[in-house]
Amino acid sequence: MRTATPLLPVLALAIALAGCGRPSGPPASSASPASPDDPRFLPLAAYDMSDEDVRTVGRARWTLAKDCMVRLGFGSLKDLDVDPVPAWPRRPAGTGVVQFALYASDDLRYGVQDPGQAARYGYQAARAEHERRYPQKDWTLSEYLALTGEFVQEDPKSVHGHRIPRRGCLGEADRAIHGTNPQDRKDPVLSLETKSLELGRQVPAWKAADRAWSACMRKAGHRYASPRDAEIGDDRQRQELEERLNGSSRDPGEPSALEKRTASADARCKQQTGYVRIVHAIDVRMQNQLVARNRETLEAQRRWNEDATRAAGEILEDRS
Repeated sequence: MRTATPLLPVLALAIALAGCGRPSGPPASSASPASPDDPRFLPLAAYDMSDEDVRTVGRARWTLAKDCMVRLGFGSLKDLDVDPVPAWPRRPAGTGVVQFALYASDDLRYGVQDPGQAARYGYQAARAEHERRYPQKDWTLSEYLALTGEFVQEDPKSVHGHRIPRRGCLGEADRAIHGTNPQDRKDPVLSLETKSLELGRQVPAWKAADRAWSACMRKAGHRYASPRDAEIGDDRQRQELEERLNGSSRDPGEPSALEKRTASADARCKQQTGYVRIVHAIDVRMQNQLVARNRETLEAQRRWNEDATRAAGEILEDRS
């Protein structure tokens, strides 16, 4: 299950950062929901790593990466704390690259649902959750390059006289655990989860749920055809851009008052119209169909995850 997972950052000059991985933290309950009526239940999750397994792999990954960094001459990182797992490294500001990160969470698969949470975080609860679970560390440019191997323009490919491994020390660690870099292979679970939403949104009952939600939002003063439109908020983005151009002192990383109001209305309308119950039932049906058609591929993915978890456990045991 993915919880507050950052998607791949996008760099200026159309250069994509690879290797972000899929860090995750434990949910409120470690048990996977078994009832199809639970909005957290997703058939495809049975083929994904559990939260505890993701934590094990993450700790092993950073343990190996830390050893690699010391080998490359970063002795100060010998005692780097890897539990909790650090956030994916950010390139230092002012080094010629602009980074953006998108965040996703299984708990927000159908958008905001809790009016109280929405009133606090707007549409940024996934980001806030990720930042709580994964401490962000400030890295020097040399450390960042050595960890990630994400080079731009004339970035040095060596540090302290040592060649940086392909995809950096984190990539080297991934290869030791998985046998390859996860970003070099297609993740069928992620692909089919996306496909399930695409198929589900074409079902008449899902479209009817969107219309009922939209009518509720109009009564609250917001005109959006679907929750996705509200979350993107093109009209809201224009207004917030104008505010910044006019000298607004609001931190751009924090949700605006308008975003919070919109998200709160969004969540209330989902509750009033039974939106999540309707679309979740359709999503489960779509996922069951996709599982039936792709079972061999999914079973291979499950075995790949199990092998990685086993390797990660052995790495951690060797260092205990």
